[in-house]
Amino acid sequence: MSKIFKYELKIILLKPYIIAMTIITLLYAYYILSTETILGVSDTAPFSGWSFGKYLGDTTLISTLVTLFILSTIYSKRQKNVSILTDVTGFPVRKRIMIRNIIIGGFFLLSNLLIYITGCVFLGVIFGEIYPGVYLVDWLLITIPCLVIILGVGNLLGRINPALIYVFMGVVVLMAFVMSEYSIDINGANYYAVMSGALESLKGGETPFTIAPTFLFTRLVYLILGAAALAGVTLKTGEKRRSDV
Repeated sequence: MSKIFKYELKIILLKPYIIAMTIITLLYAYYILSTETILGVSDTAPFSGWSFGKYLGDTTLISTLVTLFILSTIYSKRQKNVSILTDVTGFPVRKRIMIRNIIIGGFFLLSNLLIYITGCVFLGVIFGEIYPGVYLVDWLLITIPCLVIILGVGNLLGRINPALIYVFMGVVVLMAFVMSEYSIDINGANYYAVMSGALESLKGGETPFTIAPTFLFTRLVYLILGAAALAGVTLKTGEKRRSDV
């Protein structure tokens, strides 16, 4: 199994363009921190939970798109031809898919962890004041639903047609920018801007950081949808394996 893991890791992640996209993601993170976050969200402090959540959500949009792109490569025609050869080895298809999901999911988690660390270091150096516990709540609420959506919906669409993953990427961008006022973006950034702005207009001045039940509900919905899609992919894989036998 370790040999299969190393093989899948090599063909999925150990490529120059993956390193390049990771560097671009971190550069984008620094750009957001130095141009938007440093000013604060809706007149809140740059190191508040509001500002960090907006920064994390904006940057997670990039890491989500990058991870979906990586996922699309394992459903490409070339990779499917390779999979036919590896099937001959008798290694269970379901286990191979699990290994691929661990690798791709691990990449996404690592990317977002680097984003988290970058934000904490930047704010700590510039302002000397950070709230890592609050930021961790932001990280969990944004990262975990995105992870499950990527693996669930991404795999489901990839099995149907790899091109659908690119369509889904377009939907993710559409929800992030065109439908920003509804705060239903998968990357979760818009909640922090919309809610903090609304509280500022209502109360005036600095608004204490809070997580609204509606935001928690939205994140839960994405978590459930992603989990259901992932379960469907797993069951479909089992059915395919039995039919092949």
